[in-house]
Amino acid sequence: MRNGKKWLALLLAAGLALCLAGCGEQEEPEARSFTTHDAEVYVDGLLKENYLGVAESEYLELVGIREEDAQELYESGLEMDVDYFFYLYDIDHPTDALREEVKELYKKIYAYTKYEVISAAQQEDGSFSVKVDMYPIDIAQMVSESFDTALADFYEEYPTERINTMSDREYEAMDKQWARLIVDLYQDSLEEIGNMTVRSVSVLVEENDQGYYTLNSEDLARLDGLVVDYTNAGASAEGD
Repeated sequence: MRNGKKWLALLLAAGLALCLAGCGEQEEPEARSFTTHDAEVYVDGLLKENYLGVAESEYLELVGIREEDAQELYESGLEMDVDYFFYLYDIDHPTDALREEVKELYKKIYAYTKYEVISAAQQEDGSFSVKVDMYPIDIAQMVSESFDTALADFYEEYPTERINTMSDREYEAMDKQWARLIVDLYQDSLEEIGNMTVRSVSVLVEENDQGYYTLNSEDLARLDGLVVDYTNAGASAEGD
């Protein structure tokens, strides 16, 4: 499971869900009941919006936002991906140019987002259980498998005892070299990127205290964690 991150952006989108059934006296005349189809459109739309940068008209109408709002959420999510990437691989001094490169990298990675919204069913309490088949992108696993071999020379050049005695300037130079190696590993792995075997998950679309139908943060995080499989990915201390 990823440590926080993208689900925060998803929550922003989720909070925009259209107030349908359950709005009581504040309902507009055209308000209608939330349906199983709406639940499917909502989950599908969240995934398309946040990972593919696509916002279809039915989803936009359902959540009551404009296409430019959806694009802004997509861009905000990518910025969070960049931050997570640097955190995951202990990159401490990224340049603006590197941030932009990693952002473009994630656009290419997310082009391989693969999933299928299977069905939705209304529960006795009025919530909706939505089954989704996710096919995680395998790039982080490919990088992880080649990690030790690809970075052997770096680890030899920078053992822990050397890192511990570095000046700030020396550490920044090492960090720049480290970052380049990691990003290059990802860029090279794009040539063989693919999807892993299906993982089925059920998420709950439920009415909150304000009368909006949303996914809770735990289910959002579960979906996010199944777009790219980061299991065992990342770096320990540099030079270990």
